[in-house]
Amino acid sequence: MKELKIPARDGLDLSAAIGAPAEGQRPRLILQMIHGALEHKERYYEFAKYLNEQGIVTIISDNRGHGHSVNAAYPLGYMDDLDQMIDDQVCVSSYIQAQYPGLPLAIFGHSLGSMFARIYLQTHDRAITRLVLSGTVAYVPIVDLGIAISSLAAHISGEHGYSALLKYFNGDDDVSWVSASEENRQRRNDDPLCRYPYQNEALVTILKANKALHDLEAYRCTNPALPILSVSGEGDPVTGGKLGLKDTVDTLMKIGYLDVTSIVYPGMRHEVLNEDDRLAVYSDISSFLLRPHAN
Repeated sequence: MKELKIPARDGLDLSAAIGAPAEGQRPRLILQMIHGALEHKERYYEFAKYLNEQGIVTIISDNRGHGHSVNAAYPLGYMDDLDQMIDDQVCVSSYIQAQYPGLPLAIFGHSLGSMFARIYLQTHDRAITRLVLSGTVAYVPIVDLGIAISSLAAHISGEHGYSALLKYFNGDDDVSWVSASEENRQRRNDDPLCRYPYQNEALVTILKANKALHDLEAYRCTNPALPILSVSGEGDPVTGGKLGLKDTVDTLMKIGYLDVTSIVYPGMRHEVLNEDDRLAVYSDISSFLLRPHAN
């Protein structure tokens, strides 16, 4: 993986990494990956290398306020503008498309990244040829209440503060829900770039992203034939289970997308890319990305 910096529009350097097929192998597709909450790009390098071997160019950046996409204004654990988070991904898209002009672009988003990827669709679905969602976050019907509470906490204790009122949203030391793989859970627990709390305004941003999933009028749906795949573990609470996944599929179809598929893996939890049987997930995603377009 080649690591580099991509400037965001406000001057923040987004820490990114590109993986390419072996020399002499023809690139077939670009996959831009958006990681999840409280993690970073390096956790996706194994998956990226697998895809590179299939002829897929990969690019992933640390979301601002994560990993090494930080500065004085955006320290670890801070996000303050949902539109800016999406625009950062547009900048990454523009960068990689300039490096590989004419090559089709697909988007992959895990967990928090799955919400950002769905919001990316609102005005940029024409730019991509595939969408993959992993650890697909369900819309939360009481999200407006969460936004009100988190906004109040940010007002009282500051955008950069850590309100005790919001401690629930920052999780706890029990990461058993993340993965059935004990090795993966331990690796995440030992990673300092996965072990920090979100600041108040970052939690507001996350909740606003969840609310945006049901803002159907914001989606232009200029590419209704866009193939969309959701991959998730049967034991993943973030998806909302069968009802949550049904709502995700139904919502995307209400927006106007015609080709939406959901795969649920028995015995897996939230991070299907890091489970012991992850190669089966890798293979399904690769097959989806490279399958001939039906239209």
